[in-house]
Amino acid sequence: MKFKTNIAIGAVFVALLAFVYFYEIKGGEERRQEAEKSKQLFVFQEDDAQRLELLRGDDALVLAKGTGGWNLSAPMTDGADQEAVERYLRNLLECEREKVVVDSAAASAEQAAQYGLDAPRLKVRLQTEDGAEQVVAFGADSPTDRFTYAQLQGDNPEIFVVRAWRFDNLDKRAFDLRDRRVLAFAKEEVMQVQRWGAGGETVLARAEPDWQVREPVVARADAEAVDGLLDKIDQAEIEAFVAEDPDTTALASYGLGDRASQVEIALLVGEDRAEKRLAIGGADEQGRWYARDASRPQVFLVDSTLVQELTKDISDLRDKEPLRFERDQVERIVLTRGAATAFAADKDTSGVWHLSEPMGRDVKSWKLNSLLSDLEQLEVEDFADTLPAEAASAFSIELHGEGQALLTARFSAAAGTSYLQQEGDDAVYVVSGDDFAELDLDIDDVAQAPKKPAAPAASSEEDPDDGGTDSP
Repeated sequence: MKFKTNIAIGAVFVALLAFVYFYEIKGGEERRQEAEKSKQLFVFQEDDAQRLELLRGDDALVLAKGTGGWNLSAPMTDGADQEAVERYLRNLLECEREKVVVDSAAASAEQAAQYGLDAPRLKVRLQTEDGAEQVVAFGADSPTDRFTYAQLQGDNPEIFVVRAWRFDNLDKRAFDLRDRRVLAFAKEEVMQVQRWGAGGETVLARAEPDWQVREPVVARADAEAVDGLLDKIDQAEIEAFVAEDPDTTALASYGLGDRASQVEIALLVGEDRAEKRLAIGGADEQGRWYARDASRPQVFLVDSTLVQELTKDISDLRDKEPLRFERDQVERIVLTRGAATAFAADKDTSGVWHLSEPMGRDVKSWKLNSLLSDLEQLEVEDFADTLPAEAASAFSIELHGEGQALLTARFSAAAGTSYLQQEGDDAVYVVSGDDFAELDLDIDDVAQAPKKPAAPAASSEEDPDDGGTDSP
């Protein structure tokens, strides 16, 4: 009897557990999701959205999704900011009814007018892939300004309120949702940069893993400076649109005629070297600059910091650390003045330096290692077109390793200016006086002081009473 009772109690307990799970836990979660869904203004899958209209009276902002993403078709034809549109759709999904003010049955035209819904501030119409449409109108703010009145359009015209900040997230203009990139390109695929105008005609070409200047000189480019230039263009945003479809006369008035009055940049991108061109014209009264992407008809304004980056002098784009060598390969250092060797040092297999010219002195290994560091880190101040005729040779430093010359740097000076040239490089570099002095070493800078000869030992046969004077 007791056994049957226990079975019955167990069965009841299991049934209660099943009820709690299926109704309270699982069912409660489903009811919560249904309740949240019922509060949503717009119910759709984000990927299903196909057309979005923001209507203000007779003004319409229309976006449509194509194969390449979202585009504006009204009030102008232009690309859309894909991230901004996706963010807008998320705001639509997250916007919820807070409280019903007038239910569907009582929602007359007179009632709608009381809440500013006879001429709504904003009407949002969303069309999904299956052709279904959802429309919500937004009217006046509540007296507390914490809420905005809204109304569904269609079979359920109830009037309700949403949080005012939710409405603010939806109250966008064309400028907020259109593509505001100054120039659209893939930075990592840029193969060449060409510039005309302010800053001088310049050609920079990618030479993996670095960049090279091709015009106005052939030289290594400063990879960080080129990356900084491309980053600035890539991240720059349009400040305002000035003209949507200007004619030739209007373009000229902005300094954007056949050749831009300030500067033009052309990027060759990808294997097919597709051209992306940006032109900068004149400045407006606020110090912003008129600009135009050659692939778009609009004239827009850009910040002055972009123009400053685009018009940098060629010297700012050139590599200022010209001495390149593999330090681990250096086995011999020679510093000469004219035809004379100031010193030469060789490194043995254990990595210890020894003087080979002149012989007989111990070397300061730390000083030679410091010299190599100074050469590696040398940053020139400027570039000269040619070496002045009056420049006098000062000294040369040669680095050798594995039986061959790794680097030959020649230093000279004229009228208080120090110059650097290196073997295999036509460039003439200007170095600071401090760097010049730091590298201008002599034997006493790199060698220990000569050892003093030992004093001769006293002779045991000398007369201890001899005072060191001659006998009378």
